[in-house]
Amino acid sequence: MSSQTQPNPTPLSPLNTPSRATKRRLARRTVIVVLAVALLATALVVALGSGSQSIPYKTVLQALLDRESVKKSVQIIVHEVRLPRAMVGALVGMNLAISGVMLQGVVRSPLGDPYILGVSAGAGLAAAFVTLRMPEAPPQVAPSAAFVGALAGALIVYAIAWDGSGVTTTRLALAGVALTTMIGALTTTVVVMSVQGGAQIFFQWLVGGLYTVGWPEYHLVAPYALLGFVLAMALARSANVLALGDEVAQGLGLNVERTRFLMSAVAALLAGSAVAVAGLIAFVGLLVPFIARRLVGSDFRILIPVSGLLGAALLLWADTAARVGLPNLLGAQSVEFPVGILTAAVGGPLFLWLVRARRAQW
Repeated sequence: MSSQTQPNPTPLSPLNTPSRATKRRLARRTVIVVLAVALLATALVVALGSGSQSIPYKTVLQALLDRESVKKSVQIIVHEVRLPRAMVGALVGMNLAISGVMLQGVVRSPLGDPYILGVSAGAGLAAAFVTLRMPEAPPQVAPSAAFVGALAGALIVYAIAWDGSGVTTTRLALAGVALTTMIGALTTTVVVMSVQGGAQIFFQWLVGGLYTVGWPEYHLVAPYALLGFVLAMALARSANVLALGDEVAQGLGLNVERTRFLMSAVAALLAGSAVAVAGLIAFVGLLVPFIARRLVGSDFRILIPVSGLLGAALLLWADTAARVGLPNLLGAQSVEFPVGILTAAVGGPLFLWLVRARRAQW
């Protein structure tokens, strides 16, 4: 009985098989995501264990896994004092970092930071006015007002930098710095006029900090953080096309101006909610995307989540350093430094280097 010849399998086309470089890039990105998650988890445990009363990290993990297995005092410190502050800090860092990613995609420049481009300033003025001049307003109004203020700030800066044919990164940065200065003066005026209403704490809010946050602030900012992240990921593909340039993007059928507006609106939503609960924390939206872009590249589909993780970790580490490390270093244990001081100390020189090194464009 003759054997039947089996047909040779059709070889896979090179176009259908991932290249070795693609596999290496995927593996590298997977490792970076895992490391970012580990960095964030470590930052959370350290934040929960550090303070005027140190708690061993093993006890912190035990309290998180089984609240009833630790002493009542540890339960209160971990779950009612430090955990809400850490959660708010992580969400604020995530929001500011993703906001920076979206703004950098809009202006196609590493200088696209909510603090530099007037977004945070607009949000701060609106939040200050609602919080201090409208005390009868419910707490939920502040993030909404901050979003409107942030979007208004972004649009004003863009309008100032527009010369009829387009905008340049230099004009955007200069317009943003000028508007931030002017709005900052107005915000300070609102604060000064409201000192009798207990606005002394608000002076610390102007620098950026997590002094009085708790579970109410977490529940306030969490929906905005979730919505902003989902919207940012939905715009990731369009942001990738926009990064190719206006002419190429239009040739591929992308509505460039609508995409820019939607990305700016998402950035305003994220930055506004962060400012509403934590104040004017500077340069997180500049520093984190700068690092993330060098780790995972410019694909917004991976750049956005990695920046969110790194932003959350950065702010947790910075807040712990400002709350515990810096006071111990300076011998001022009774003083808590605003986290915005540390982010400005790191992000400010980076901003100057980007300008000095003529790296204002991609």
